[in-house]
Amino acid sequence: MPETSRGSKDHVLYWNNALLDVFRHTGGTPGPLTRGGAIMDLAIYDVVNSIRTIGKPYLVKDASAAGAYGALNTAIDHAAYSALRGAFPNYPVADLDAKLAAALALPDVGNAAQREQGKRLGVKIAKAHLVNRANDGSADTTPYVATNAPGHWAPAPGKPAGGPNWGKVKPFAISSGSKFRPGNIGGFATPQALLQSPEYAAQVNEIKSIGAKNSTTRTADQTQLAHYWANDVDGTYKPVGQQYDHTAVIFKKYRPNGSSFESAKLFGLTSAALADAAIAIWDSKYETSWDVWRPVDAIRRAGEVPNPNLVADPNWEPQEQDANGVSFTPNFPTYVSGHSGVGAAWAGIVKHYFGTDNLSFTAGTDDPHAQGVTRSFTSLSQAAKEKADSRKYIGVHFEWDNAAALTLGYKVSNEVAGKILN
Repeated sequence: MPETSRGSKDHVLYWNNALLDVFRHTGGTPGPLTRGGAIMDLAIYDVVNSIRTIGKPYLVKDASAAGAYGALNTAIDHAAYSALRGAFPNYPVADLDAKLAAALALPDVGNAAQREQGKRLGVKIAKAHLVNRANDGSADTTPYVATNAPGHWAPAPGKPAGGPNWGKVKPFAISSGSKFRPGNIGGFATPQALLQSPEYAAQVNEIKSIGAKNSTTRTADQTQLAHYWANDVDGTYKPVGQQYDHTAVIFKKYRPNGSSFESAKLFGLTSAALADAAIAIWDSKYETSWDVWRPVDAIRRAGEVPNPNLVADPNWEPQEQDANGVSFTPNFPTYVSGHSGVGAAWAGIVKHYFGTDNLSFTAGTDDPHAQGVTRSFTSLSQAAKEKADSRKYIGVHFEWDNAAALTLGYKVSNEVAGKILN
């Protein structure tokens, strides 16, 4: 096995880091980002698995590449490059060309003929993956029609609903986006019963206090972790990019001399889990009748709800802020939480790979309000739970949203782990 496939010279890690730049440039909701990431990482996996069997193929295995270790790095490079070109057609080609050139310039044991074989292999397998996803529902632009009534979520004026059809996209591993759909929010039979309940009032009042921009009950640490996990502003690597980054941190710590044959499987599983979690989460957000509004509307418009335990505050603002300090709320329904579901899917799949939840690590963030901040965790599940809690402290989600999403995310990870790359 060539030494250039190991440690800091691992081309799988190189391209998953390059992927973060694609996320920063592309922005938007998690669905398209994770779809592209999964296409790239599953193509890389099939390339690596063609050279040496590390599990069952995801989509295709080229038997002619067996044992072609001198082709490995170049095959990974061209698979990643071709996948990203196809999955992110609006990303600057010149930048991807530069990333490819930098990867190909790294020391490599392969001779010219082996590297040419790698190029053919990588391009061929990436194209197969792109064809496989060509009609997966990701191009559906059907407009969202909001329910105009108190308690129901509606897009902010002048802003399109974020990813209203993503819950119908074909998953990568789970059988359907609706398979793990949670029950009615709070277990209430009707929206009216929900909105009139003391339980609903308690959830709203909690966020009114700890999630407010001018909160006096939120601690300094809670404020820090709220922004550490946010990454909602375009130009960051987004909430899903943070999971890719943390995966790399963990792999480097616990597999410091790990090879591409190890990292390809980890990132293939992780990417599939994140992509399917995004689909399942967006199914819950848009494909159900419990499209409950976000805390900002629940608090500002509390007077429209017949609940004696609520008092409206028309000037309330969440702690969530853009780079200029202007408060905002992500423009899609509240139930379930994207951050929470993605965090759980990540924790579950990485636990499956390493065989334990007890992986301590320290990692960073891209959020403009937490520049230079690192946080340390004793386990994967602790990190996922903190990511979920952060959405309350930043004022954009209820506890119901987070709890249901954590359950959903872990279920997604279990099915992904059981169905592919075994």
